[in-house]
Amino acid sequence: MTLHEQPKTHPRGKHRVMVIGLDSADPDLVLRWSQEGRLPFLHSLMQSGVWTRLISTHDLFNDSPWPTFNSGVSPGKHGFYNHIQFRRGTTEIFRGDARSCHYLPFWWLLRGAGKKVAVFDVPKTYPLPGIDGVQITAWGEHYPLLKQSSLPATIAQELTARFGRYPHPPEVTTPKRISQETRLYETYLRNMERKLQATQFLLAQDDWDLFFSVFAEAHYAGHQLYHHFDPSHWAHEASRAARLGEALPQTYTRLDTALAAFLRSLPEETTLFLVSVHGIATNYSGNHLMPTVLEKLGFQKPPSAGGNGNGGKAPAWDWTRALREALPDAVRAFINERLVPESFHDKMHARQFAGSIDWRKTTAFFLPSDHFQGFISINLKGREPWGTVGRGAEYDEVCNQLSYELKRLMNPDTGRSAVQGVVQVDKVYSGAKLYDLPDLVVQWAEDGPIKRLYHPTFGVIADAQFQLRKAQHSSEGFLIAAGKHIKKGAVLTGASTMDLAPTVLHLMGQTVPRDMDGKVLLDLLNDDFTQNNPVRYGDLPLVAPQEMRL
Repeated sequence: MTLHEQPKTHPRGKHRVMVIGLDSADPDLVLRWSQEGRLPFLHSLMQSGVWTRLISTHDLFNDSPWPTFNSGVSPGKHGFYNHIQFRRGTTEIFRGDARSCHYLPFWWLLRGAGKKVAVFDVPKTYPLPGIDGVQITAWGEHYPLLKQSSLPATIAQELTARFGRYPHPPEVTTPKRISQETRLYETYLRNMERKLQATQFLLAQDDWDLFFSVFAEAHYAGHQLYHHFDPSHWAHEASRAARLGEALPQTYTRLDTALAAFLRSLPEETTLFLVSVHGIATNYSGNHLMPTVLEKLGFQKPPSAGGNGNGGKAPAWDWTRALREALPDAVRAFINERLVPESFHDKMHARQFAGSIDWRKTTAFFLPSDHFQGFISINLKGREPWGTVGRGAEYDEVCNQLSYELKRLMNPDTGRSAVQGVVQVDKVYSGAKLYDLPDLVVQWAEDGPIKRLYHPTFGVIADAQFQLRKAQHSSEGFLIAAGKHIKKGAVLTGASTMDLAPTVLHLMGQTVPRDMDGKVLLDLLNDDFTQNNPVRYGDLPLVAPQEMRL
């Protein structure tokens, strides 16, 4: 396929579906700023269509919302919960990517259906063979986990040649100068304009049956700039907020303007969905202290001198740690970001994790995560190489013990409990990939940053060197629906991010797989469509073939 200069015509009468992802756009902020007049286009869509909040799987698994949205199934089936995952049957951790998802996205079912499909930068996906149209991944996606690719193979490079490279600037957790964040903010705005141009251009290439594009800039800006906007944030500084306090709302306003630029001229036969699968919020995670907590509580055992508990020698990385600590922060950051490949970081991280645990004596261990919830795995017999805990009653007893002890953790700086809840995952989810998920999820209290933890068994522990990310994701997304087949003013309750995949398939006249956990949002659709188009269910394949997985 060659990209054309002239737009294709749009014949009347043909129904089209457009999905625009607003990655990490927050429902509370969108509501607030639309009511304040900062988002006039989104406000007009809310008035002419439907607005609803979406339940997201982020509440337990921070990296699961997009795979869940794309596939219409829960993490218990697709198995993707974090970008750093634990490989069952080993002591290894690995960097997951889109191919780690056990289920394929819903547009896989459109191959051979006579549908023209354009998919642009949908997170946690990769181009799938056999689909008539264009698929581009990791061009302007938020911190993509796979290298840029496309089908046809040259399309991504053609977009870069036309509109310039979309840079992916790393988040700066502790900026020393406000100019660092100012430059990042300016990059986000330039990226948004570049993404708008590329999206408009792709939209004009054909008369698409499904057009799906995701804007990442609210995600980038949310992590970097949220604390400047929110005066109640633990990292808020009035002096910096005077310069950057309007940066986040201005990002949303510019996004609103970008959306208006190409959505106002859509053919009237189009049904439009604007979706965010999670929002943005203050981060209070205490994950950095959890390995120490589990060790002091006796669940996770460190290796004895000279060994690592699994028959091998303890890895020798102390000299590398000493060397890193001897370097100035700026020099260390430059080396890590510019000179050392990510694969080397991953290899050293995996070695450090495997060698930090005496697997033969451990009953439960903490899974690495630089995100927000804490993930704990039980060292289960028959699942782990040196399992110590039996299935059934013994497993439940260890889970209950952990839950009890973790809920006794206090944040000395607030004087209140540090843990909001501990969730046993098999009580929430089921599915063939349940065994890949952590066994317990720690949900941290959201009333103050956790720099220290107190437990009556071992007292206070702290990590003065750790720098906490300032923003995490909230557990709700949102949907704005408008256009051809939407029932204006419809009220939806209990809608989930899993529901959009079956709903889009139904709107496109396709059979909905029975295996999908999501439901068709019939209350969203007008009576004319629902009365003339009953939902058809069938046994359709969405599980990724082995050759499409890692």
